[in-house]
Amino acid sequence: MAPPDPPEPHELLDDYQAWVAELQADRDTGGNPVPTSHDLAADDAVVPGASWLPIDLGPIVDGLADGTLQRLEPTVGSLDGGGCIFYAGKVNGVAGESGSGKTWTALAVAAQELTEGRAVVYLDLEDDAAGIVGRLLDLGVDPEAVRAAFAYIRPDWRLDEVARSLLVDLLADRRPALAVVDSTGEGLALDGANPNADEEVARWFRRLPRLLASTGAAVVVLDHTAKAADGGLWPIGSQRKRAAIDGAQYMQETIRPFAKDTAGLAVLKCAKDRHGTYRAGQRVAELTVDPEPTGGVQVALRAAQEAATTAAGGFRPTGYMERISDALALAEGALTYNDIRDRVTGKKEHIRTAVNVLVVEGYVTTAPGPRRSTLHTLARPFREDDTHPPTVLGEPGTSRGHEVAPSTGPTGPGPKGGDRGTSGLTGPGDQSGTSGDQSYPCPNPHHSPQLLAGRWACDDCTQMEVAS
Repeated sequence: MAPPDPPEPHELLDDYQAWVAELQADRDTGGNPVPTSHDLAADDAVVPGASWLPIDLGPIVDGLADGTLQRLEPTVGSLDGGGCIFYAGKVNGVAGESGSGKTWTALAVAAQELTEGRAVVYLDLEDDAAGIVGRLLDLGVDPEAVRAAFAYIRPDWRLDEVARSLLVDLLADRRPALAVVDSTGEGLALDGANPNADEEVARWFRRLPRLLASTGAAVVVLDHTAKAADGGLWPIGSQRKRAAIDGAQYMQETIRPFAKDTAGLAVLKCAKDRHGTYRAGQRVAELTVDPEPTGGVQVALRAAQEAATTAAGGFRPTGYMERISDALALAEGALTYNDIRDRVTGKKEHIRTAVNVLVVEGYVTTAPGPRRSTLHTLARPFREDDTHPPTVLGEPGTSRGHEVAPSTGPTGPGPKGGDRGTSGLTGPGDQSGTSGDQSYPCPNPHHSPQLLAGRWACDDCTQMEVAS
């Protein structure tokens, strides 16, 4: 019996358009927008090769032109000080040496999502359930949120068709906002893939991380890297790892080693951002781990304050800074970063930069807020004609807050002129200082900066910069 004739191109197109219309109608009536394993099998059978048909660009062009369709920005993994690090519906990555805190970073973001009532899927090939859940509870996540919204998977078999079907149905049921794969190397090994073979690595990324991202989740794949003498930004292995990241990739580096009972610091540097929010090599975020006397641990992700660049004349969006200052002045209380964005129009990246600069330069103070947010309060008004920003400490080469570059402008948000008083604070090299009754609004609310010799100094921040 001869095989049936292959379908004509127009028949494929008709089938494809009918399928799209059916799916859209299902979504419009409140149906499940996430395909199940049955849907996927049926789709492949009905419209083989349909992805090679041209996409209708009309709605995309119109949406970008009239502003109803926004260019993609990271929305998962909120940073104290503004901004996020991971893209929803994309494959993102964090790589680093063993012990650099990659899992802490992933769990800190998972804790944010669970606290907001959103689901998380965690594929773990390195730890066990008790270890991961224990860390979430140490982070202060409600046990009920873990039970209800945290799907923990510890696979010991490759992702064959049976396993894939089970995973697809789980994703359709949970609709996670975040999916973590810990780690790439172990996942490749479980699948029998060679980490140095381009084709095998690409196939694994298509079968697992891309499948997870197809649900709309921000996918974060963790990867190990050997210590690089050249300070490289990518893990070792196939170059396909780079191509597979269609969100953002970060290299996590330890500044001060940490553990559950040891305070420490790590930084995340951008290796790749497909959508241009961050530049390659940019220090995007800092991860701090601080043990608590009660046995818990305070883990925070905050926007990296590139203080030296800003103070030396880096980009200062002064127009945005003045508008943010006015919004804070008119507010009845402290504002979160999202509150500020609601009140100030313009490019989001400039708003984010303006907030960070205002904090670094002492015009705005920050404090922890509800649900792991950061509250911003105006310390003193900013005006666009303030052409000489306060001196920002913590530049490489300074010693713990005492060797400070001379300031050409205001030295901080304290009282001016004769309102300043002598503090009695002393330090090496200069035994006099002035402080008033205010503290410098350091971005980290746990630090204790002081005014020394007429200049603001934060030992903690300076120590971090020296260590880096």
